[in-house]
Amino acid sequence: MNIYDISEQSGVSIATVSRVINNSGYVSEKTRKKVMAVIEKNSYSPNAFARGMSTSSMKTIGILSTNIRDLYQAQCVYYLEQDLKKHGYTAMLCCTGDELEAKKEHVELLASRHVDALIFIGSHFIEKNERDNGYIYAASNHVPVFILNGRLTHDNIYSILCDDEGGCQALTASCLESGATKPCFLATRDTYSVRQKFKGFQNACREAGIPVDEQALFILSDQTEELGRQVFDLLQNGAFDAAVCADDELAAIVERVAQYRGLDVPDDIRVTGYNDSIFSRLASPAITSFDNRAAYMCGQAVMGLTQILGGSEFPEQTMYTGKVVARASTKSSRGV
Repeated sequence: MNIYDISEQSGVSIATVSRVINNSGYVSEKTRKKVMAVIEKNSYSPNAFARGMSTSSMKTIGILSTNIRDLYQAQCVYYLEQDLKKHGYTAMLCCTGDELEAKKEHVELLASRHVDALIFIGSHFIEKNERDNGYIYAASNHVPVFILNGRLTHDNIYSILCDDEGGCQALTASCLESGATKPCFLATRDTYSVRQKFKGFQNACREAGIPVDEQALFILSDQTEELGRQVFDLLQNGAFDAAVCADDELAAIVERVAQYRGLDVPDDIRVTGYNDSIFSRLASPAITSFDNRAAYMCGQAVMGLTQILGGSEFPEQTMYTGKVVARASTKSSRGV
């Protein structure tokens, strides 16, 4: 039973059924009773968002993270909460994990709490199979949806993202300019953001005349012990003399494993990270990274959210640039 079935059985339009369910707009008492009789007869339970739409604003924003232990996502939650407070909103956080069904369940949970908008942190929520993004599209039919550092095109979905392609191109170029000839790109996830970064890596290699294909992309385990073994094997095989990493935590692990093998960073191998987090600054030597301005991104999301909820317009896509923060991990003195 869905809204279309109710429309057909009660002999009224879908719009009329929607007004009855949401308790909005004028519907005659006779028509309302007719629609409600069909709903009760079939034990129809309207979508959680539809139920929420019939209530007044709760000044609550749903935030979804796949892994709050991830430093980048944790920082985004902090920035979002701080900015939302300034505008009088309360944040409701859900940590979904990576399973699609769990993501859907958490969206329904937030809907049942009558949130005014949803913010998805990271491209982990963008599924490769377009049909699997249907639950996000469905949510956007009822509340504004903001996606941080990921992109989906649909009405009422707003994507705010850093130029990861340009950022990784600049990082890769810094390795090549310091003498690297066998760069590789390392990540622990195959996401939209990672693919954009890999495009930048490929661009820099092509500009330097270095042949590069998909074999230069290594998707490694996200389990620390297994990840360490995989990096050790790659280094043992002499697979690369520059590791362009998708994030700072991975870069710090690569640097530590390289040093364990007796390799010098940066003379034997250059290492770059991404996000310009504390991992890049505490490593020894400190790791060249890309500042993707997470605080700015979160601020833009909250500003856009308040504009949309206030009845104003906001661009469906906002892309901004960050900057390379050069440190000792790429400043080799050999072969330059």
